[in-house]
Amino acid sequence: MLEDLELPKKLWSCRVRTVKTDMTPKDSEILELAVMNLEWPVRTLSHELKKRGIELSDSSIKNHREKRCSCWKI
Repeated sequence: MLEDLELPKKLWSCRVRTVKTDMTPKDSEILELAVMNLEWPVRTLSHELKKRGIELSDSSIKNHREKRCSCWKI
């Protein structure tokens, strides 16, 4: 009965993923490419996105870029 008992994986929400779900597929792809592009400094990207009405903190971008969010654990 309990053969498949395992500790559940904890999934933290990722702000980048949350923002991408509200975008068109093209914008979502552009955002993902920008977030993962190391040529974009985290703070600069955050400021440029804010100018366009997209609220993503430096830490959210950094965590996603460094694969420390739940996106990479699914």
